Amino acid sequence: MSRVDPGALAAAVEARLPLADRLFEAIREATADTVGVTRPAWSDEDERAASIVGEAARDLGLEVGRDLAGNLRCTLPGADRDAPGVLTGSHLDSVPTGGHYDGLAGLVAGLVALASFRDLGAKPACDVTAIGLRGEESVWYGIAYVGSRLAVGSLPAGELDRLRRDDTGRTLAEHMAAVGVDVDALRAAPRPPVSSANTRAFLELHIEQGPVLVGEDLPVGIPTTIRGNVRFPYARCTGRYGHSGATPRAWRHDAALAAVELVRTLDEFWIEREADGVPDTVFTVGKLYTDPAHHAMTKVPGRCDFSLNFGGTTKAFLDECRDRTRALAGRIGTERRVEFELGECVGSDPTPLDPGLRDRLGKTCASLGIPLREFATVGHDASIFARAGIPSAMVLVRNAHGSHNPDEAMDLADFSEGTKVLAAAIAGLAA
Repeated sequence: MSRVDPGALAAAVEARLPLADRLFEAIREATADTVGVTRPAWSDEDERAASIVGEAARDLGLEVGRDLAGNLRCTLPGADRDAPGVLTGSHLDSVPTGGHYDGLAGLVAGLVALASFRDLGAKPACDVTAIGLRGEESVWYGIAYVGSRLAVGSLPAGELDRLRRDDTGRTLAEHMAAVGVDVDALRAAPRPPVSSANTRAFLELHIEQGPVLVGEDLPVGIPTTIRGNVRFPYARCTGRYGHSGATPRAWRHDAALAAVELVRTLDEFWIEREADGVPDTVFTVGKLYTDPAHHAMTKVPGRCDFSLNFGGTTKAFLDECRDRTRALAGRIGTERRVEFELGECVGSDPTPLDPGLRDRLGKTCASLGIPLREFATVGHDASIFARAGIPSAMVLVRNAHGSHNPDEAMDLADFSEGTKVLAAAIAGLAA
C-alpha cells in the first residue's frame, strides 16, 4: 500500500462513521426480535445482515462474494493478487434476543477501514478482505466458531450432518442449504479458502464482553491471550433424602452441603492462585440446584446438580483445576457420605495472540494518543485462525452492560477509536 499518513487515515475513518451508523441501524431493524436482536447462524436473519453489508461493499466498489460455507467476503484488491492477503472481520450471528454489536462491530469496522483506504486512494500491496463469519455462537449447533472452522478446514465434513440446531432439530447441512449454500461442493472442496499460505494476518475488532474497559474508563483494549477453559457441564452429587428434623448429622448424606463445600473450596483455590500471581483466571458455577420434583424445606437433599467452569491463560493452571476438582470431589464425597459424578470434562487450551501484531496495535494506539489496556479475553473467531497458523490479534472496544443481552451499549466514538487502530494496523501489514 502506498504510504498512508496516520492522521489522514484517522480522519478518513471519522468521515466514514455515518456509514457504520447506517449499517448498524439497518441490520438492527432487519433482525430485531421482541427484545434485542436474533440472528441464528445460516438463517434468513443473518442472511439479511450479510446482504446489507454486501450491498454497501458493492457501493464502495469492493469485490463481494461468499466462500463455500456462506461466509461473506468483501475485498479491496491489492497490487499483487497472488500475495498472501490480510483478513479482518468477525461474526454475523447473535445469541437469541441478544445484543446488536457482538460480532457485527468487527465486520462493520473492517468495511469502514476498506472504505477509508478507498477514500484516500490507497492501493494495498495485497488483497485486504473484510469477512462476515457465520455460526460463531455455540447456542445454535452446540459448538462455537463453525464458520471460521469451515474457513480454515478444521471442521470435519461429517459434522455438517451430525450437528443439529436445538430449536429446529434440523441439521447444519439442511440450514446451510436453505440459505443457498452448496453443501455438496463444500464437502468436496479440496482445500479450505483460508490458510497460512494465503493469509498473512487476521485482525478482529470485537466489543469487550466484560467490565474492564468500562471500569477503567478506557476506550480500547488489546488482548494478550484467548483464555482456555476446563468445564464440567453436567456434574451431580448424589446422597440420600432424609427427614430434616429426624436425621442427626452423623446419619446424613446431604448432597447440597457437599456440593456447596466443593464449590467453596474451589473458590478458595481460585483466590489462592490469584494471590500466587497466576494471571487472568476465572471460575464460575453457572448452575447449582436441587431436584424440584423432590426437594422441600424439611428434606435433607438427596441430589444436587451443578456446573463448573474454569478459565485461564496457561495450560498448567487449567490442568491443576481439573486435577484439584477431582481430588476434592473424592475427599468431600467420602467425608460427607455422598457420591460425586462430575461427568464429561470438556474445554480448550489457551490461545496466545501474535506478539508482533499486538506490538503493532499497541504502537498504533500510542501514535494516535489512544490509551489502552492489555488483558486476556474470552473465546473469539481469532482463536481458530491462530490455531491454523495464521498470525492473529484483536482490538477490544469498550461496551457497557456486558454482552449476549439486549443492553449492549457500544458508543460510536469508542468504535471510531478502535477502528482507527484496526485500519492503521491493516495499512502497515498491506504496505
